[in-house]
Amino acid sequence: MKLVKSESGNSDFGWIGRGIEVKGDIAFADRLQIDGKTNGKLTSDSGTLIIGESGQVEAQIDVGVCVVHGSVQGNLIARSKLEIRKTGRVHGDVITPVLLVEEGADIRKELYIGM
Repeated sequence: MKLVKSESGNSDFGWIGRGIEVKGDIAFADRLQIDGKTNGKLTSDSGTLIIGESGQVEAQIDVGVCVVHGSVQGNLIARSKLEIRKTGRVHGDVITPVLLVEEGADIRKELYIGM
């Protein structure tokens, strides 16, 4: 995983690029973008997880904010907000207090809005 310092120097940005596959548990504090593949568990108390269009995630997710442009297989908890963009696919149970879904997004399984 690559960490990049933001211009303000206040936070770290993790990035799993295309062609990279990570298996196991990943914990992060600020922001993580996945354009490759991950399998395991993704956690962050208040951080933002961005799954890019090429991102493929098979994991249990528990984060602050989640933005899905790619594919998620597994249960997802977004403690603040979940955004599923038109190219996003979520196949698993979802728990979040705020949900934004663009037309064309694919959600399968149970949806629990409000925590």
